[in-house]
Amino acid sequence: MRRSSAPASGAERRPAATAPPGAGVRLRDLDALVGRVLARVDVRALDLALAVSLTALAAVIRIWHLGTVPLGLHGDEALTGIDAGRVLHEGWIGPYVISALGQPTGPLYFTALLFKFLPQDTFTIRLSMALFGVATIPLAYAAFALMFNRTVGAFAALFLAVMTWHLHLSRTGFMVTAWPFVEMLVLVALFAALRSRSVVLLALAGALLGVGVYTYNAYLLFVPVAFVPLAWAFARARGDERVRVAGGAVVFAAAALLVALPMAQYVLDHGETYRFHQKVIAVTSCAKEGVDPACQKWADSGLWGRAKILVDRAGEWERALVRGDRIDLGDGLASGGRPVVDPITFLLALVGLGVALWNWRRSEYAIVLAALIVLPFGALLTVGDGLFRRTLGLAPFVALLAALPIAWAWQRAVVQGEGARRWIAAAAVAAIMLYVGVTDVRQYFDAMQHDPDVMSVYPFEDDAASKYIATLPPGTLVYFYSYRWSFDYETRRFLAPHAAGIDRSREFGGIPEGEEVPLGADRARASAFVFLEPYMDLLDEVVRRYPGGTITEGRRGGALTFRAYYLPPETPGS
Repeated sequence: MRRSSAPASGAERRPAATAPPGAGVRLRDLDALVGRVLARVDVRALDLALAVSLTALAAVIRIWHLGTVPLGLHGDEALTGIDAGRVLHEGWIGPYVISALGQPTGPLYFTALLFKFLPQDTFTIRLSMALFGVATIPLAYAAFALMFNRTVGAFAALFLAVMTWHLHLSRTGFMVTAWPFVEMLVLVALFAALRSRSVVLLALAGALLGVGVYTYNAYLLFVPVAFVPLAWAFARARGDERVRVAGGAVVFAAAALLVALPMAQYVLDHGETYRFHQKVIAVTSCAKEGVDPACQKWADSGLWGRAKILVDRAGEWERALVRGDRIDLGDGLASGGRPVVDPITFLLALVGLGVALWNWRRSEYAIVLAALIVLPFGALLTVGDGLFRRTLGLAPFVALLAALPIAWAWQRAVVQGEGARRWIAAAAVAAIMLYVGVTDVRQYFDAMQHDPDVMSVYPFEDDAASKYIATLPPGTLVYFYSYRWSFDYETRRFLAPHAAGIDRSREFGGIPEGEEVPLGADRARASAFVFLEPYMDLLDEVVRRYPGGTITEGRRGGALTFRAYYLPPETPGS
């Protein structure tokens, strides 16, 4: 496999010029110093230092304030905790669960492992997925260094570490974060196998490819992408070499199939259950479910009409990706003009795309182009929200494309150049990376977390109310009033799993139009009225009817999140 010609260490570059005696500290003196340092760099030590630094950066921005940013436990995150609790109590729960419309269970077992040693709370749920996100960064460095060189790998990993797309989803309890993690594992093993011609590594890469089917539904889109380097190697091989490459591809595929067998068996035995998720969200089949008008439009359209549906969906995805003008109510991305990929990263990625197209005959570029073609279909072939969860596997490849021009500039001007050219280029590259990193991270932790649309996606009001409910004495009956969440919403089920309650809101309590919402209480047992918007004003009437209880109010800043009233049971004769 051809690789970039960037030097692996300073020993491979020509010696820098030395300054004449007495010349003082000048640029060429600095050049000489850099040359001596590079000449002494140990490649393995450099790899380790880069991997550790990138991992540390990724860990800090993915774990800091993890329990409260985003504020409020999303229902899908709560389901991760609920299903991980099942693993703790039941052990093996199979390769697939029906929660969140249906999803693979692989990451749940890791969450359950953390639950054995850490509190079963929001932080631990998110930590289990954040660790996948953190580990993806050094793996991206390793994968792209093998595919190209360590300069490309380092910049790609840095772009990915601060990219809002990957950063945000790494800080949630959505199991999708395991998808790019396994992708990078596959690429490390696959390109190491191609370089060393190791059948063992090729089998390992195939096994890892099979592991991916247990991470996320849309991961299946990556499977054909992983075969591209083998297809390119086969096309370029001749004679006996072609037979060897074909044999390696068979080993790769067989190992993947072997590891994926439990999932394949589940699909055979529970086909309807497994395909339910697809039927609900796929534009080609969800017409039966009546979920989205686009589904019926697809069923009623001809070839050109269906092509236009895909083009329109691609435009919707692109606008959210690069302009941030389409809030995704599935996870809160692309809100308030904040794009999922910042403008500088996107422009650099466009330049990188040109480089990849120019070099499409090389397998390392071909696999990137294949990913760009195939992975967006996770959004294009579906309806509704979830655009960026279903395409998260593309994020590392976007980071790689952005890294290509930056790495080229660094290699040509900084590593191979000298004098003023070297230092100006070094300062420019450093300024670009610093600006991207600081801007993305600051925007994520500041503006994005205060965006009303994002705040509405993560139910911090229900989260606060559920934590209050968890503190009530055992046996307390909760009367729950909310227009957005029922008492049985997943957030409450995880945060207050043993609570008993009744929906009293018009939206969830089945109150006929024109009737007042009930405010009665069973005084023979402890009870608690919990009011969320727009029912908070009813607390005053409840206090008037049943004096002697305890008022509790939740606040975020100056705003109320809930109002509650606890009534102990009425004693005989009172």
